[in-house]
Amino acid sequence: MSRAESGPGRRRRRGGSRRADSARTEEYVEDYGTEDGYEEQYDPEEDFSAEYGHTSSRSGTEHDGYDDDPDAGYEDDYAEEGRAEESGRSGGRQSRRKDRGRDKKGVGRVSAFSASAIKKVSVLGERPNQIVYTLAEQSKRKRGTAVLGVLLGAFSIALVALLGVLSYQLLTGAGGNTDRGEDSIVAPPDGHSTITPDSYLFEPDNPEVFGPIEHRAEDAEPMTQESVFGSVEELDMAGMDLQLRDSEVTDSCTSLVWGEQLGQSLLDANCLNAASGVYTDGDGDYIAQVTLFDLSDSEGATDVAAALDPTNAETGTGFLLTREAEGVEGLRDGYSQASTQVMGHYLAVYWVAATDGSPPGDDPGIATASVVSQSAFSFVYDEVVANRPAEEGE
Repeated sequence: MSRAESGPGRRRRRGGSRRADSARTEEYVEDYGTEDGYEEQYDPEEDFSAEYGHTSSRSGTEHDGYDDDPDAGYEDDYAEEGRAEESGRSGGRQSRRKDRGRDKKGVGRVSAFSASAIKKVSVLGERPNQIVYTLAEQSKRKRGTAVLGVLLGAFSIALVALLGVLSYQLLTGAGGNTDRGEDSIVAPPDGHSTITPDSYLFEPDNPEVFGPIEHRAEDAEPMTQESVFGSVEELDMAGMDLQLRDSEVTDSCTSLVWGEQLGQSLLDANCLNAASGVYTDGDGDYIAQVTLFDLSDSEGATDVAAALDPTNAETGTGFLLTREAEGVEGLRDGYSQASTQVMGHYLAVYWVAATDGSPPGDDPGIATASVVSQSAFSFVYDEVVANRPAEEGE
C-alpha cells in the first residue's frame, strides 16, 4: 500500500485516539463524579502547553527540532513515487492538510496529553508548583518548630542554673557565715614596719568555756568600737594600770596585717571584722597592742594563729602592723612578745613590749603588761553568756 493511501487510516487512528480519550474522561467522571466542577473544567482537546511551559507551533517556527507541519516530511516521499500518482497524492495531500488543520488547534499532542494528565491528578484545581510550595512551607514550619523547641529547652536549663546560683548565694551570703567578709587582701602601706615578736605563745580553744560560740551565728552582728572597748578603757591589775590610747574597729581584717599568706588565711577564715587598740601604762614605760579577729569558726581562728606564728616554717613571714597613738610611737625595733588565744570563733592577739625596746631581763614589767592586756576582751565572755543554752529547770 502506498503512503498516500495510508492518510485516511491515520485520520481514523487519530480520531479513535480522541474517542478513547473521551471515553476515559467519561469513565473518570463516572468514578469520581463532577465534584468541584471538574466536568465543566476539563477538556481533553484544550491546549495547556502554554500554561506548563510548552511553546505553541502556531508561530511557524521550529519546536524541539521538528517543523511546524507534522506531515511536512511526507513531501519528499511523494516526489519519489512519480508524477503518475499526482492526482492520488493531491487527494491524499488535501486530506492530510485537513487533518493538519485540526491539529493546529493543539500542536504537540504529547504536551497537551501531559497537561491533561496533570490536570486530572490535580482534582481540586491546585497546580503542581503550588503543591510543592505548600509542602515546602509545611517543612519549614516543622523545622522552625524544632529549632524553637531546642532554644526553649536551652533557655529553661539556663534559667534553672541561674536560679540555683542565686538560691545558693541567698542562703549562704545572707547568713553571715560565708561571703560577709572581705574578698581581697589589702596591701600594707609603703615603708611599713616588719618587726615580729621575739616570743610567741599560743593558747588553743577551750570548748568547755567557749563552746557556745564555736561557730559564728548566722545573724551575728559585727563588732562595734563601743561594744568592744566601751567598758575597757582602763585596765587595772597586779599593781599595773593600762590606759586605752587609741582604738579602731574595721571590716577590713587584712588591713591590720602584713604578709601574703597571713592575709590569705584571714580570707579563708572569712574574717568579718576586727577590733584593735593601743594601751600604755601611766608612766609610759610599757605598751600593749591588742587585736581581736571575728572569724567564721574556731578552726579558722586556729589556722590564722598558726599563720601568725613567726616560728612556723609552713607559712610565710607576716604579723600585725604596728599601731601608733597620739603621743605614743608604738612598737618599734627591739624586744617584744606576743600571745594568741582562740576563743570560739574569735582570735585574740596580745602584743606587748617596753617602750624603749629593751629586753625584760629581771624586770617583770613586760610579763605583767601581757597578763593585764588579756582582760581587754571581756566582750567575748559576754558573747559566751548570751549564747549559752538555758539550763534545765530555769
